[in-house]
Amino acid sequence: DAFAQLLFQVTLQPLLLPLVQLGRVQILEQVLPLAGLVLDSTLDSGEEIRFLNKISGTIRQLVRQTHFTTRELEVVLLIYYKLLKEDDDNGGARFSARKGITRHQFTTVFDTVFGMTDNAMLRRVMTALDKGASSYVTMETWAKTMSLFLRGSFEEKMRYCFDVYDIQAEGMIRRDHMMLLLRSAFIKHVDEEVEEAVKDMVDIMLHKMDLDRDGAISFEDYRESVRRSPELMECFGQALPDRGHIYAFSRTFLERVRKF
Repeated sequence: DAFAQLLFQVTLQPLLLPLVQLGRVQILEQVLPLAGLVLDSTLDSGEEIRFLNKISGTIRQLVRQTHFTTRELEVVLLIYYKLLKEDDDNGGARFSARKGITRHQFTTVFDTVFGMTDNAMLRRVMTALDKGASSYVTMETWAKTMSLFLRGSFEEKMRYCFDVYDIQAEGMIRRDHMMLLLRSAFIKHVDEEVEEAVKDMVDIMLHKMDLDRDGAISFEDYRESVRRSPELMECFGQALPDRGHIYAFSRTFLERVRKF
């Protein structure tokens, strides 16, 4: 949609050059590797400083709760602010009265920036990341999500992926949930042969990962299976950005690029 198309042009692109000038992040290319757009300098630096001063306490708290440095958090939260401000400019409430960016904006970032395009899986991702009933996403949730995606530990990512697949939030991935998750990968090809293929895949996953043979995959089953075979972490669908998108975002916005 139009928001997705304009996300970089209107929201992220104007952010970058002022950050370079202020020394908050190093940009190694003259264009954004994620979108191929030339940088400009339309962000008001005074507004940026006022925003960062306003949330200085939140930044100090999030430094302890994420894998980011203070400078990296400033960049991550300025992107959040630009998303929030963009919605304001399109007729939304002002920052002081808003509870956060919308869930639609949040998932659009997953699609546009991180290449996560499966709508059914994105709904599960959204639920796993933000379990509240609000239609808004707070800056704390935003920062912790970016930390998980870009710098999360193996254990953190395992816990998160399991939560994505645990549809009923009961600590179990049941057979019918596996069917639902795997079927979405073949949504354009629903027929009897595909249904049988999905059933076969579920049987294979249960045989491989249901270690206590109770007919479902508990977190303990999942954790032990993934520790043995890390490629099983996203066995029921993409829940994390791929390495290429993580590298591109990190190289553009962060001080340190994680080695893979």
